[in-house]
Amino acid sequence: MEYSDLIIKLKKNSSLIYMPGESTSESDKLTEKEINRLIAISSMKSLSDRDQDKTDAYSIISDLLNIIDDEKVLGAADVILSRLGNFPGRALLRNRFGESNKVPSFLKLETLSREIENSVFDDDRKIQLTDFQYKFYTSLKKEKFLSVSAPTSAGKSFILGMDLIDKLKGPGKKSIVYIVPTRALITEVSSRLRSLLRDKGLSDVLVRTAPFPSNEEQLQSGSVFVFTQERLMSFLNSHEDNEPYISSLIVDEAHEIQKGKRGILLQSVIDYSLKMFPAINILFASPLIKNPNYFLNVFNLNEEGKYFTEIISPVSQNIFLLNSVRMKPKFINVDLLTDTSSINIGEISVNFTYREPKVKRRSYVAKAISKDIDSVIVFSNGPGDAENVAFQISELNSSFVISDKVKVFIDFIKKEIHPDYPLISCLEKGVGFHYGHMPSTVRQGVENLFKDDEIKFICCTSTLLQGVNLPAKHIVIENPKSGDSPMNRSDFLNLSGRAGRLVKEFQGNIWCVQPDEWEESVYKGEKLQIIESSLDSIMKDGGRTIQELISNFDLNSKEYGKAEMAFGKLYNDYRSTDSLEIFERFRTDSNTVELDKTIEKVTSLSVTVPDEILEKNKAIRADYLQFLYDFIENYDDLNDLKLLYPYATGAKSKMITVIELFALCLGWDLKSESYKNLISGLAYSWIKGDSLKDILNTRVKYILANTEKSISSVIRDHLKLLDQEVRFNMVKFFSAYNDILRYLIEKKNGEENISLEPYHIYFEFGSCNRHTLQIMALGVSRFTAIYLSKVLKFDANNLDTEDYYKELKNVNFDRLEIPELCKQEVLSLLGN
Repeated sequence: MEYSDLIIKLKKNSSLIYMPGESTSESDKLTEKEINRLIAISSMKSLSDRDQDKTDAYSIISDLLNIIDDEKVLGAADVILSRLGNFPGRALLRNRFGESNKVPSFLKLETLSREIENSVFDDDRKIQLTDFQYKFYTSLKKEKFLSVSAPTSAGKSFILGMDLIDKLKGPGKKSIVYIVPTRALITEVSSRLRSLLRDKGLSDVLVRTAPFPSNEEQLQSGSVFVFTQERLMSFLNSHEDNEPYISSLIVDEAHEIQKGKRGILLQSVIDYSLKMFPAINILFASPLIKNPNYFLNVFNLNEEGKYFTEIISPVSQNIFLLNSVRMKPKFINVDLLTDTSSINIGEISVNFTYREPKVKRRSYVAKAISKDIDSVIVFSNGPGDAENVAFQISELNSSFVISDKVKVFIDFIKKEIHPDYPLISCLEKGVGFHYGHMPSTVRQGVENLFKDDEIKFICCTSTLLQGVNLPAKHIVIENPKSGDSPMNRSDFLNLSGRAGRLVKEFQGNIWCVQPDEWEESVYKGEKLQIIESSLDSIMKDGGRTIQELISNFDLNSKEYGKAEMAFGKLYNDYRSTDSLEIFERFRTDSNTVELDKTIEKVTSLSVTVPDEILEKNKAIRADYLQFLYDFIENYDDLNDLKLLYPYATGAKSKMITVIELFALCLGWDLKSESYKNLISGLAYSWIKGDSLKDILNTRVKYILANTEKSISSVIRDHLKLLDQEVRFNMVKFFSAYNDILRYLIEKKNGEENISLEPYHIYFEFGSCNRHTLQIMALGVSRFTAIYLSKVLKFDANNLDTEDYYKELKNVNFDRLEIPELCKQEVLSLLGN
């Protein structure tokens, strides 16, 4: 039998065990001779230096492990995985089957040699790393600037943790900032780092998620901050008593630099960090990009920077294409997509109708492939779709037996969010849903239940693309989109990389439902993708949208959001350097005319706003900032413009007046008087510390009394409004307002150390209570921090987050009357 035919036979046999039904053709089992030959091929390829050969070697042996359980295969797998440096895979092999006694002595010496090559010592404990992990770890030790691209499951986080510990144990002041792309990731990463620090005896190192700089004493033991790019900008612009300081910057999911206006903000905040701290070292970590050197080029770090790409994953992924069969509604035609071709697995008979509407179709597939054992992620194109699929799977999962952990979480949602929150009925049947505009405590709770195998199904949106660590055995996808556009190849690869859990499975599976009907065939193509920054993308044609933006003050379309951010960065960079060089790097033969027009538009603007204010507020157009600056500068008594503490008399009306000013000067579209009242009322309730339960109940009662909308959609819409208008727009607008007001009071009145109410902090975190904010700075959720502020009496002289940490360490939480979920969160934080 030819090599290609033998591989096809192996793949078919291995794939059949995953199918959502029964094959209509008899399986052609592998013979003993064929098995021996496959082992020999895998063995030879495992000794190759070529990445493709190594990938093939792993694929062959993992397929054999799927279908054959005998000592010969297990012994061969032990050697082959050792040769590949896949020690996590070997650990899984030995945990599942025991250590093989069929490995000859000379091969045992070979595996021992590979162990030694890939081993490092941590507190006298030997750790065996993959080839990639070893290269990554040693590179972090040597390089000031490093850019690394690797598959999602390559084990980057483990190495980042090891290096972070080494840095904190080393000499000198350490302040490490870890940038993540979304708020949803802040809790996950900060929790993981806290646990790591405790295990390594570094409990005195605080992990913070609020942009409050450390004091001198804390810097001696080290500080770790987990921020989004927005929070890092707030940190760098902090007006607290302590000056911000960064020794190391970790940019996780660095490829997000190509995503819209937040990509430009990420680029801006990295630029700003390099400017403020020239001695800083930076790591850029991305999944499967062809040009990791791009980051070094963008930030002019080539001379001191290194980069490399890893394409070999320690967990392989099978991509199955599921298409309907003409005239056979209960049959599916399945193809397995390989790197070079596709293998037809055949027609599979299922116990459901495959030609159902999309929601039902994905639900039936998810239920069938789980076999009530494996974890399944179903990708959805939006929150409503995620909920609908979750409801449908719930109806199919009637045999689910609810655990005590799930019951506790459901009770929490009923009492603290809303008794009719749609997640409740889904969790009762072992199904969760997960998307961006959810309460962080709820989202984290769903993640934990899924990771702990308390529930087997989770329906996710694109939050999964932004680094949320939710691997599963299976991922189900149908015509995926990012926003309103078809998903690109890069995002598909990032998504599919979540299939297969390191040290839990040898393989993961991606099920592409009805791929013939997808708008884009993103399931096939190159594995490595070229990225370019959002700024480079918008300047490719010379910056036409920036010209349109500057020419029209009334543009509020979403398509101009990226142009606004690009304009802010370009204008500020030009002002700070007084050089056209920042534009020239975008010039090409095809865009030279348009680029000259953009340069003329940008450089001819008359803006008197000080450079430091422009630098801090690149997310707002420079000409709009000028309107706000002129208004404040010409005001008779600047002290009258100071915002009041939210509980003070007249605070809300003054806040609304400032909101109206933003609509006048900053192009904020308030749509109508009722919309303005809606967002200002929501904002005020939020910063006063009203519970989310009360906020949502009030809104649900009002809407249901006037419309027939579902409770689910009302809650989704209100949480989206909170995130977009209050926690994003208001944060950036009120931050700019205070920056301008502070500068002008100092300039006109000669005052120094101006104290202004930090409304941007209040809006971001949802409280104006000093105790609550400092507790949240530890990484505690708003929900839990508010509860603790109510039931505990904190020392009025507490000045820093460290003081609150010490007080919480002395609390007897068994006697504290707060929700069980709150206790678990704080005890996890404290390591109790």
